[in-house]
Amino acid sequence: MPIGDRKRTDFTVAKTIQHPVPGRGIIALVSVSCGWMAVTAAMLLLAQGDGQRDYVDPARRFRFSYPASFGAPSTGTNDGFEDRVAAVRFATFSSSGIGGEAALTRGFPLIDLEAVGGLYDAIALEIFPAALRRQIVSALVPLTPTNFCGLLAQERHLDPASSALTGLTAQQRAAVASVDHMRHVGPRVVRCVVDGDTVTFDKEAGLQPGGPRQHVYGAVRFLGAPYSTFQIVRAGSAPDDEALNQMTAVVRSWSPL
Repeated sequence: MPIGDRKRTDFTVAKTIQHPVPGRGIIALVSVSCGWMAVTAAMLLLAQGDGQRDYVDPARRFRFSYPASFGAPSTGTNDGFEDRVAAVRFATFSSSGIGGEAALTRGFPLIDLEAVGGLYDAIALEIFPAALRRQIVSALVPLTPTNFCGLLAQERHLDPASSALTGLTAQQRAAVASVDHMRHVGPRVVRCVVDGDTVTFDKEAGLQPGGPRQHVYGAVRFLGAPYSTFQIVRAGSAPDDEALNQMTAVVRSWSPL
């Protein structure tokens, strides 16, 4: 299922003002108009000498740093939709593969791009009716820094014949098995490093049985309530160390406001 607009955000950039700030470079304040309500200072981008930029959430809930080479940030996929609290797309980094968006989530931990199979992916789960989706999620083992690498290497995460799926038709059980394998056929873990609350990973897997294989990689930081993760995940060819280090630094830089 392609990454697309699940929740439409209609905004136009009204004005950009740049002011020099001693010791901090340039501060760009962007005023946007979101439908009927004007939102001022939707982004605060602090140009720093080390090639980093600071992103401040328009709703003033959080901030994080990212490399200037990632390009300009904009609203990402499913921003504010259900348990996807916020999603930020980058003009360059997100266009250099599939995904590559920074996402803040709440509730049951789910990971972008079927990194741990489709049953752990919010968009893939959307093919199921809400009640069935809740039943499936309640039957899954919650992701944590401790079990992430093991579940990443595991091809099946939920037995379609499980008693936890009582009441499902044969067709529904087949769908559960199929979604579990999305972008996760014969997974091979190339790298999975746990450092405190953060996991940096790279896996290679088939898109579907007999299909081509690709790498899905990124970094996930597990957060306390009211959030669950801050993550950035991308798919494509094998990543280099620089890309993985940058992604790890992004999620580690997240902090609430």
